[in-house]
Amino acid sequence: MRPGKMRGGIRFSHPLDGLSSPFEDLPTPSVVTVALQQDRSGVCALRVKKNDVVLAGQIIGESPRPNGASIHAPISGVVTELIKAFQDFHGRMVPAVVIESDGAANPCEIPADTDPLAAVQQAGVVCFDHKTDPLAAKLEEARSRKVGTLIVNALDGEPLLSSRARLLLEQAEAIAAGIDALKKILDLGRVILTVDANAAEAIAAATRAFSGAVQILPLRNRYPQAVDYLLVQRALNVEIPYSLGVRITDIGALLVDVEAMAAVGRGQPVVERFISVATGKGHVKNLRVAIGTPIRAVLEHCRITPEPGGKILAGGPMTGTALSGLDQPVTKEFAGVFVQGRSEVVKLEEAVCIKCGRCVEVCPMRLMPFLISGFSEKGRLAEAAQHDLFACIECGCCTYLCPVRIPMVQFIQFAKGQLMAQRKGV
Repeated sequence: MRPGKMRGGIRFSHPLDGLSSPFEDLPTPSVVTVALQQDRSGVCALRVKKNDVVLAGQIIGESPRPNGASIHAPISGVVTELIKAFQDFHGRMVPAVVIESDGAANPCEIPADTDPLAAVQQAGVVCFDHKTDPLAAKLEEARSRKVGTLIVNALDGEPLLSSRARLLLEQAEAIAAGIDALKKILDLGRVILTVDANAAEAIAAATRAFSGAVQILPLRNRYPQAVDYLLVQRALNVEIPYSLGVRITDIGALLVDVEAMAAVGRGQPVVERFISVATGKGHVKNLRVAIGTPIRAVLEHCRITPEPGGKILAGGPMTGTALSGLDQPVTKEFAGVFVQGRSEVVKLEEAVCIKCGRCVEVCPMRLMPFLISGFSEKGRLAEAAQHDLFACIECGCCTYLCPVRIPMVQFIQFAKGQLMAQRKGV
């Protein structure tokens, strides 16, 4: 079956040196700060006290949901502080645990679990994507809907990030073991791997590890095709109607990224992240980083000195979130780190849409971004919603190509937040 085509989007021309950069292990920090909310399932319940001695991989925060993702100590040591209101990089005020390393890296003994779904939940595996959902919850939904197709995504979601393609090369066997584990949970008839067509070494490693049991689908990575709905549509050559309540499982498919799949295959608690670090000049490094490591340590390892007036983004250049400071810790929600120099920061000014139509041409969701953002900017939220406000995936293509630099995505995000607050009665 031939893959479908994606309408709109942007094909960036950028260096591909990240595909050939092995992961480097960042030295374990002496102190980590672990936020107790790192996915969309809510704040985890605290399971340690101040001055407790913890082991690496020990549960310190238990998910409030049966199929949520617990949070584990990334290092062994002593709990030196419990922060009631820690501001994470999203701006949320959440509890956090501060652990001082004992330098011993003592691991916690993980009991063998015969139930593969329970094992995924206990390990705290999430989908390491923009939405960061607990993987166990997605698997339970897929099982209840009798999903028969698994799509494993090795496409990096942003320009200049390369951790997924590199992880496929370095941990193809763990990914294959993760696929086997999911086969015990789901009655899978087909497994498809989507991978960057430029990642020849990764494709070769996957071919060897999967032994023909997985359909490998090389794609030219046109941004933002790695977004879940767009990627599934292209991989299966189907049309998914985007409206509230319609899910990928409705068409019998499940999408899981390679980092989550490798975590399942390793069978160990999630205490680290595989990230790319890049600057406006190109790719810098691929790193294996302990969760809770301050961004300051990441940049020091990469020998990057942030410029005054520049920005440090959690994520990539298109959808990354600007960090408030260098002490922000790495969480499960980090896809990478992108460092902007002062000259690269776009200074927005009041502007009037010139109706050039570029945002309409490039929108992968076939929306009219100028119209939705215009209503959002004026506070006409009902009209923005009527023009499919919530169908926007916030990829940033419209803002990137806008000749008068209207911050369309920011206006749309504001409108969504206002409407969601109204619905909750806030």
